[in-house]
Amino acid sequence: MCQFSRQLVLQLILGLAFGHIYGQQMFERIVDGSAVTQKIYPYYVRLHYYGEFTCGGSLVRNNAVLTAAHCVKGRNVEELSVHADTINFSDIGVERTIKYVLIPKEYVMTKRNYGYDLAVLILSSAIPNASVIPLDRSAVAAGTSCLVIGHGRTKESGDLSEQLQEIHVPIMSREVCQHKYRGMRVITQSMMCAAERDNKHAPCKGDSGGPMVCNGKQAGIVSWSVGCARVKYPTVYTDISKVYSFIEYALKKYP
Repeated sequence: MCQFSRQLVLQLILGLAFGHIYGQQMFERIVDGSAVTQKIYPYYVRLHYYGEFTCGGSLVRNNAVLTAAHCVKGRNVEELSVHADTINFSDIGVERTIKYVLIPKEYVMTKRNYGYDLAVLILSSAIPNASVIPLDRSAVAAGTSCLVIGHGRTKESGDLSEQLQEIHVPIMSREVCQHKYRGMRVITQSMMCAAERDNKHAPCKGDSGGPMVCNGKQAGIVSWSVGCARVKYPTVYTDISKVYSFIEYALKKYP
């Protein structure tokens, strides 16, 4: 085999290997969504790290944001910031730095389990005239259609969406979700799942930390999935009703 042929074969093998690795990575989250062209979800915020967009979040108080723990764990708090009152990357909106990051001690991130994936961010100062999202303390019934918004990738190997996107997805029973991830991932009591039968509309990378809103209240936080909009794998969310006590504790600790 000539040198050129050997190099070509090697590149093909490496390409397939890396394609498999990244195709299976966690936190690949909106696919096939609709553009949000007006500021109708004023509680949504963008989380930035060193000035670059990383995750979504939601205002639960005029000086507090709810997001996913994996979006902030191990990061320099001084380099984190949020942008509120914006639906496009070109719009800076109202920017605030972060004063405190609170993550529950139960948070775990292992190969099979991503439990208690939430964080409360206390802002350096309040956002004027902030519109906050109420939190749902009760479990949401399977089949309920819920709103998910974010700037994540529009397809698994695509780019982030500069314009905010929205989708509606139905809640899936924990039993069905556990069956789909059986032998691969653990679906714990702190998690909830949502997906259509064909999983055509789904969050993707960059949507992590964003809110899932059911019946006008935030019921979940975008957490993880395998790939984006794959028929076999529904998106998993942190269940607000199961972690509400920590959120309440965090907000009381830093009023």
